[in-house]
Amino acid sequence: MPKPPGVEYVITKPSPPSWWKKNRHLVLLVVGLLLGAWLVGNHDSTATPSPDRTRPSHSTVPGPGKGER
Repeated sequence: MPKPPGVEYVITKPSPPSWWKKNRHLVLLVVGLLLGAWLVGNHDSTATPSPDRTRPSHSTVPGPGKGER
């Protein structure tokens, strides 16, 4: 009499994903938005603006022109 076939494979349901695996994209999105808002909005509104400074004028000393040396 032939031997009955043995069990070769056992099919089981995989465990459900953890809370982190299901929601990590949302957590990282919120963290990124909060960090971006903090970086963009992190300026001191009580700081005094720098005084208007005049730019230096062009030099009046004649230099070599085009083609002159």
